[in-house]
Amino acid sequence: MGMRQNALRRFLCSSVCSALLGGTAAVAQQGAASPLSLWQLLEQVTPGQSARMVLPELPPADHVVSAEHYVVGPGDVLLLQIVAPVVQEHVLVVSPDGELLLPRIGALSVQGRTLAWVRSEVERRVRERNPKAEAVVLLQKARTVLVTVRGYVRFPGVYALPATVRVSTAVRLAVLGRMEQSGQKPGMASPPVASMQQLERAEYEPSAVPFLPSYCTRNILLRYADGHMAVADLERARALGDVAADPPVREGMEIVVPEPLPEYPVLSIAGAVRMPLRLAYREGDRLSLLLRLCGGLDLERAEPFVLVYLPQQPVQRVELDSAGMPLRDVVLPAGSAVVVPERPIAGARATGVATVLGAVARPGAYPIEPGRTRLRELLERAGGVLPEAVLELAYIRRQPPASLAADVRLPSEVQLYERFLYSDLRLEDTVRYALEMRLRRSRVACDFVALLRRGDERHNIVLEDGDQIVIPLQGRYVYVGGMVRVPGFVRYEPGRPVEWYIEQAGGYSSAADPKRLRILRGSSYTWLRPREAGAPQPGDEIYVPGQLDVPAWAEKQAELQLYTVLTGAVSTLTFVLATIVNLLRR
Repeated sequence: MGMRQNALRRFLCSSVCSALLGGTAAVAQQGAASPLSLWQLLEQVTPGQSARMVLPELPPADHVVSAEHYVVGPGDVLLLQIVAPVVQEHVLVVSPDGELLLPRIGALSVQGRTLAWVRSEVERRVRERNPKAEAVVLLQKARTVLVTVRGYVRFPGVYALPATVRVSTAVRLAVLGRMEQSGQKPGMASPPVASMQQLERAEYEPSAVPFLPSYCTRNILLRYADGHMAVADLERARALGDVAADPPVREGMEIVVPEPLPEYPVLSIAGAVRMPLRLAYREGDRLSLLLRLCGGLDLERAEPFVLVYLPQQPVQRVELDSAGMPLRDVVLPAGSAVVVPERPIAGARATGVATVLGAVARPGAYPIEPGRTRLRELLERAGGVLPEAVLELAYIRRQPPASLAADVRLPSEVQLYERFLYSDLRLEDTVRYALEMRLRRSRVACDFVALLRRGDERHNIVLEDGDQIVIPLQGRYVYVGGMVRVPGFVRYEPGRPVEWYIEQAGGYSSAADPKRLRILRGSSYTWLRPREAGAPQPGDEIYVPGQLDVPAWAEKQAELQLYTVLTGAVSTLTFVLATIVNLLRR
């Protein structure tokens, strides 16, 4: 009897434990399958993790989603939070047929509906079920849609994009392309400018998509999957924030960028604005559109009004408010031009700064009048040049003018092609010029020795804003390198010739070619022959090249050519002598 009772007790205990363990496992499995809220995810972040490691990765976006314009579609993930006595969160996914399943309420058809409509409808249905409950609907993750871009673009094709991006982003990708780097996600990259015409057109008519004329960006055809069509105006969307002019992409959308016409009506604005431009005309354009696209007025130098030139009509003067917007927003017909007058500044003189460095009594920065202050005057204000100054190495560094400065938007090859377009130089000359252009120093042509020692006022140059005058201290060495026995620095001795410095460096080596010796002038980095340079100056470099490397076959060929020439000369001389002898015998 006791054994039976013990067995029954063991059976009951094992059954209860199994039931408890099974229930716990089921609860754990159910909890693992249910979606976690934002706060539950954040609570899982350990000290060694970041929130980005735990939260779901969201697709990139180019703007804040507008609920009134975003159309919900298959694959969108929504977050529903119901606030009642108990807060409930549900992750809802739109089905492929456009249905949204609401917990304990039923299916809701959202195909072709905006996010704002879905929010309003879900809130209404939740309140019908529980009048005391409040519902909040958020777009947690946007779906990915396939969009076709074709027409006047560099990379036509089908693009997989988040439904939150707008048409302008799809066009930019098709025009500018994409790049993928190691360890980085795909992103946008501007292609190098291939020609001057492309750059000039982009400067003359800037648009929402770089290097694309505004006619193209203002007349983009949108063909939706259901058959209806619309026209996107990216310039209007950029200026006025009109989402309807640059809507989000939709599944199956076809974007057609038109080719620019040879001639099309335009509007233009210039004067005291931040960015003068031309804009392709569309009916209904107003003055405010141009003022916003040009970046607004330069309020420091612009008059508080604009002059509007309308075709075959008198000039209209339109007053502006304190923000630079028109008090009367004029409708502009095709061919209109807007001029923003500049406010005259009476008696104003430009003030700049020039810096004096090196061997002067008071080095530093000094105010100047650009185009009026001269070099000698500034040196006197700096206390004069010190006796230990090396005037032969002094120079002036100046910011190059825009006409000579390299354009970072253009590849160096394009700029070289532009300079050599009408050149009659030989190939080796063009190669040397290309090397000089890449290594060009922004220095002003000025001879300090002629100005300060000989009084030649031709070198008393006019200074400009940002100039740097550098006067080095007394140099003590001349560098001797190349094919010498002991190359290195040799102490400078005034008046010593080149050969004296060569002797101090151990003399020529057996491989030296003294006939090709050159002096690199330290003040200008120019290569001179010894008779042109005269005595070396402090900071100069004396370079002794080696003998030319000639292959063995070339030496034999040169010897053969020499023997051939000598043989020809002997034969010619023999023939001449024989002819003279025959003439004398007659």
